[in-house]
Amino acid sequence: MANINKDVVIIGAGPAGLKAARIFKANNIDYVLLEKSAPGGKVNIAPRVDNYPGKIKIYGPDLAFYLFEEAIKEGVNINGEDVLDLIKKDGLFLTTTDQNVYISKTVLVVSGTEEKKIGLEKEEEMFGKGLSYCALCDGHFFKDEDVIVVGGGNSALKEAIYLANICSKVYVIHRRNEFRGTSENLNELKEKENVTILTPYIPTRILGDDEFEGLEIESKEDGSKKIINAKGFFPLIGQNPNTQFVHINGVLDDYKCIPVDKRYESISCKGLFAAGDVLPRVIKQIYLAEYDASVAAKNIMEYLK
Repeated sequence: MANINKDVVIIGAGPAGLKAARIFKANNIDYVLLEKSAPGGKVNIAPRVDNYPGKIKIYGPDLAFYLFEEAIKEGVNINGEDVLDLIKKDGLFLTTTDQNVYISKTVLVVSGTEEKKIGLEKEEEMFGKGLSYCALCDGHFFKDEDVIVVGGGNSALKEAIYLANICSKVYVIHRRNEFRGTSENLNELKEKENVTILTPYIPTRILGDDEFEGLEIESKEDGSKKIINAKGFFPLIGQNPNTQFVHINGVLDDYKCIPVDKRYESISCKGLFAAGDVLPRVIKQIYLAEYDASVAAKNIMEYLK
């Protein structure tokens, strides 16, 4: 494992990471961009992205490829490495991946989020056996079958709309009567004749031994239970920040997000910057992540001076 010196380490090649890398490349900053999976981040698994500047409605993977292509045209390089550890020692950051150790003056954490687990028994066991956290990735396996979506945000609503176009029946389960997603998405979902919305219900038991066969749900109003038989199960209840590799005291808040000041610098660790979905805020949008990264990149360059 080699030790490599850089001015900036960027962790994550989603929209924010790609934007920052383009800025550093244009300004001849010695950076490395680290990404363990596909460039574009969670945009790759979005069934549809609405109102991205210049793209009114676009298929998620198409937008991810567009962002990646634009970065490559400008000479951005991406290292396919998984970040395992981030510490600060003697005023410098040490970022350890599965291949190298990067020593840098600054770090920009733009590692995004991962899906929250519901926490039911058999959830991990059923992953890939009917249970998936990405309808766009795996929905085609359930063409003309019945499926269940759990969640009430825009991600759940959009993925349920996508599934309704290819599946026989879509059950949408939400713990509240009100949805967190937009009325536009909710109305579009309600227009689908093969969609049944069940509220306020919570999932209580996964059915099936070798593969997913259905879900037991419980009413939050009267405690009554229902059994829904289905072939596919998509828990879409939100995301957790991908910050498990950060091992610097005081950097993460109680929700594992990274609080920053107006310069997008950590409020507790000089030289550590963050942008995008790892920040502790409610609204998470692609264009906001890119804006964050632009401001952070400019302040990182000032910091390096």
